[in-house]
Amino acid sequence: MLLATAELVAERGYQKTTIELIAKTSRVALVTFYEQFSSKEECFLAAFDESVAAAREVFAELLNPEDPWQEQISAGLEIFLEMVVKEQARAKLCIVEAQAAGTASLARYQAMLESVAPKLREGREFNPRSSRLPDGLEVAIAGGIVWLVHQRLLADEVDDLMKLLPEMLQVTLTPYVGELEAGRAADAAQARVAA
Repeated sequence: MLLATAELVAERGYQKTTIELIAKTSRVALVTFYEQFSSKEECFLAAFDESVAAAREVFAELLNPEDPWQEQISAGLEIFLEMVVKEQARAKLCIVEAQAAGTASLARYQAMLESVAPKLREGREFNPRSSRLPDGLEVAIAGGIVWLVHQRLLADEVDDLMKLLPEMLQVTLTPYVGELEAGRAADAAQARVAA
């Protein structure tokens, strides 16, 4: 049912997805749906949580915490973009529809952005003036990155999403390592994307 919810919400939007459609697409009776969930919102939130948990598992498997911080950020952004391309229904559910599905969903979306902040905040050790950086910088960076993807998902233009990697890397790294070093990382990403 969670997969059907993600696919239906991605295709139709949260508002136009009904419990009946979820049950029909899942090939279960309505009574079976209600044995699992009390409402469409509860089902949506379960699908959101399952999608975020699956993404975290991918990051945990593919990211090496022993790598230098900049390499972890670059790899993390690349993994994120690859997941969006491969799991477009889940991505739309978590990035687009979560903002329109009510206050509980919006709170989970915000928590998802905030969960990225500690990894980004590690970059402050590379900036001698890090005490002058705004407290909300990391959540703002995460929100900006997700917004770029949000726009592509809305337009159904995700096939070339990886082309955003250099720009995302530049924006993410600049406050911590400076424009020159961030530019080098972005250039290296551009070479990987073009290859």
